[in-house]
Amino acid sequence: MTNHAGGSKSVARRSTLYRLIDTEANSDGLKEALVDYYAEDSSFTVESTKIATVPAVTIWGIVGKKDRADWCATFKSLTGIDAKVANAASAGAILIAAPGGPYAITYGMGHLFIDAAKIDPGFGLAFSIRSIEPTEIRQITRNILDSRARVDRSTVPGGQSIRGFGIEHYGEVVSRLAGTLGSIQMTFNRSTPRKVSIAAADSLKIPLGVKPADLLGDLQEITRIIQTASPVPELGFIDQIRGLKSSNKVVRQLEDQLARALTHTNTAPIALTLPAECEEYEHTAHSYRIKLASDRFEVVDELDISAVLDRVTPLAVSDRLDALRSGYIQMCSDSEGREKASRQVKAHKWLAFEASLNSGHFFYHQGKWFEVGDNYLDFLRKRLDEVFSRPASIPLPKWDSTWTEEEDYNREAAQLISGAVCLDRKKIHTSQHPYGIEACDIIGPNNELIHIKRASSSGPLSHLFMQGWVSMEALRSDREAREKLLTRIRERSSTHPYNPDFKPKKLIYGIAIKRDATVTRKSLFTFSQVALMRAINALENADVDVEVIPIPQ
Repeated sequence: MTNHAGGSKSVARRSTLYRLIDTEANSDGLKEALVDYYAEDSSFTVESTKIATVPAVTIWGIVGKKDRADWCATFKSLTGIDAKVANAASAGAILIAAPGGPYAITYGMGHLFIDAAKIDPGFGLAFSIRSIEPTEIRQITRNILDSRARVDRSTVPGGQSIRGFGIEHYGEVVSRLAGTLGSIQMTFNRSTPRKVSIAAADSLKIPLGVKPADLLGDLQEITRIIQTASPVPELGFIDQIRGLKSSNKVVRQLEDQLARALTHTNTAPIALTLPAECEEYEHTAHSYRIKLASDRFEVVDELDISAVLDRVTPLAVSDRLDALRSGYIQMCSDSEGREKASRQVKAHKWLAFEASLNSGHFFYHQGKWFEVGDNYLDFLRKRLDEVFSRPASIPLPKWDSTWTEEEDYNREAAQLISGAVCLDRKKIHTSQHPYGIEACDIIGPNNELIHIKRASSSGPLSHLFMQGWVSMEALRSDREAREKLLTRIRERSSTHPYNPDFKPKKLIYGIAIKRDATVTRKSLFTFSQVALMRAINALENADVDVEVIPIPQ
């Protein structure tokens, strides 16, 4: 991008900007933010300099193969032609100790020069949510915080309101944003007002001045906006929950907490949860293969956090997470562990954990770390406390200690609720859901869909919330699903008044947690609270009533 002021000479150039952390604002400190591989290679030039009076370090060179591209051998094998060509790309970077930084500006493949551990995570997003036009968003990338761990990227070339992307403020982590910059005064628009597009993630792609004074002025403005401006109201939710990259120094501290919590004597919130790839096999599992810190797997018929702690507690703290990442847990459909029901899933992906660090709140889910903002937590807690306080329209019975399986409870509960039918483990298969979904565990006398879960902790409950949401969505939008549900009901009852023309309007989650006599919002892990809130919002937006009923024990 070029801009002209009083002539044809460019005054700004689109660049990629990073903010550096753990980096001293001097020449030696800036050099330490470079990747050693490049900084110590004589084919790259590293020099200390100044931009105006501000210390800076430059690095440039050619990145890539110096002889032949890796496809040349295949090219010759197929055609007999010896193509003598190499992959090469120019790369440059300027690291500058400007106030509010230090900052790094990269060109071409120059981003490879910067040590990932020195990059301020989310810097670009922090600027964009304070400066971008919320009605002119062109692209958004988000991680969906459900058990499927999906990533969604949506693009509208002409731009649209953030509302048009259908983002759920609770349960979605925005990792990249692109759109039109608002009324910010920088070099590119100082003499001629104009709008430009920016793209933001950890980095910020934005036009920066090409003269020393202009560049320093632009960096000063970017710093000012991040430090003093409030997020645009429509975009403030983006700042409230974010994923952490493995290179983030906070992750190393959090994983130390997690490793220390992997012992029977810990009091930290830790549990096992169901990985996404194991969801469809949950009801078929009768045993589990566990291979942790051993050359051989062991078979257990009951899987809870103790099964993991028994095997990793004897290890040195520094070795525990490595054992989980190299070991696995696998579902089996027989009690002897001979018939495999799922693939081998790395053991660390089964863990759920929460931690506090430097007044921040973090949780570990599906093998990844997330940070949750205070405002987010406050709203989440108040909203769910209100949901848990709603009176139950259908009284669910206590969980008798003689009922060892959920199926036992569901069968007995359906008999105690007049007009209800137990449908536990009765999946329906449709063209939209060929692998089958569980419509509900119990269908109530007025077609209420009741989903029941008794867990050893709140870790596995996010699967329950997603299961209820998916089944309700299917039954409300697909007549085939409603007809298949009628077939299942008629297998158990000839008198239940279900009609496939009727779209269900109420969903009930019945929750019991072992060793927790009375389940409350506080019983749930944060990521389970997020999953529940996300399901409630989506269902209520579709005019579905939602109840959460604690099941006493």
